[in-house]
Amino acid sequence: MEEKISKTIEIIKLSMKDRRIIKELNKDSRQSFSNIGKRVGLPKNVVNYRVNKLIDNGVITLFCTTINRAKLGYMYCRLFLKFQHFSEQIEDELINHISKLHNIHWVASLDGSFDFYIIFLAKTMKQVDEIYESIIYKFDKYVIDKELSIASHLYYLPYNYLYEKIEHRYGEIKPENEIIKLDKKDYKLINLIKENSRMPMIELMEKMNMSPQVIRNRIKNLIKKNIITGFNIRIDHTKFKLHHFHTFLNLANMEKEIERELINFLCSKKSTIHVIKGLGKWDLEFESVFPSHFELHDFLKELKDRFPENISRYDSVLIYKIYPINTVRYE
Repeated sequence: MEEKISKTIEIIKLSMKDRRIIKELNKDSRQSFSNIGKRVGLPKNVVNYRVNKLIDNGVITLFCTTINRAKLGYMYCRLFLKFQHFSEQIEDELINHISKLHNIHWVASLDGSFDFYIIFLAKTMKQVDEIYESIIYKFDKYVIDKELSIASHLYYLPYNYLYEKIEHRYGEIKPENEIIKLDKKDYKLINLIKENSRMPMIELMEKMNMSPQVIRNRIKNLIKKNIITGFNIRIDHTKFKLHHFHTFLNLANMEKEIERELINFLCSKKSTIHVIKGLGKWDLEFESVFPSHFELHDFLKELKDRFPENISRYDSVLIYKIYPINTVRYE
């Protein structure tokens, strides 16, 4: 589903029960509706109705499986592009071209210092080079600025802006010493549920040609090996009249303790949904949701006041549109 900011978008008001259902789904989107019902105090059929309504209203856009890509030997590469003489036709050509490339994980158009944000996975620098060149060379005459960064640490946060109390639970993906090679069946299972964590067991049985118990055991084993780190959902923030921002930070006078304090500070805010430590021009990045640029500006002022010796420069872009592109095939 394409997520796009619109002035005429319908604003959704969630009940407390809906918020609790979303919280449960983001903790484990594979759990049964009867289990969620017990936790939120609703019958199974009512949970089913409410979840379907959240999907129909565009609040829940994806039931996803979080994969520890580093464990499988993948680098998490981010390419930011700024264009000149760009038109809707060129944009369509770019999206069409990207959608045919291998290992594209996520694509969005931006408003601000960059126009496009492309995330792709690669196991070797040769693969990084191939994907990078396949994009840059084809559209070079339109590109006036580009930044390539490889994420070393990623912190995934709950949708705290929806809840009264902050959930301090978050998932972290970091560099791994040990790379795990899976068998073909495990790779197939991961590829089936990466963007459909609630795929019915009967469908998994048909596609995997395995019994339910064998499939469950394989999933448990992937969790035990820390390859699957969670079953979550993706939320369309615009349904709550919120804008999705990506902020870049250049840091100075840094030490490990200060870096950890800064990351913890970002993670403690209801507005933050991701924190990224990258190898590239920017030292730290984070994604957040705010009603407007004004609230983001206030937060950045608070951040700079809290770390006056460490925040040397920052920049932000608005994530304007997310394209339904994911061509990753784990193997």
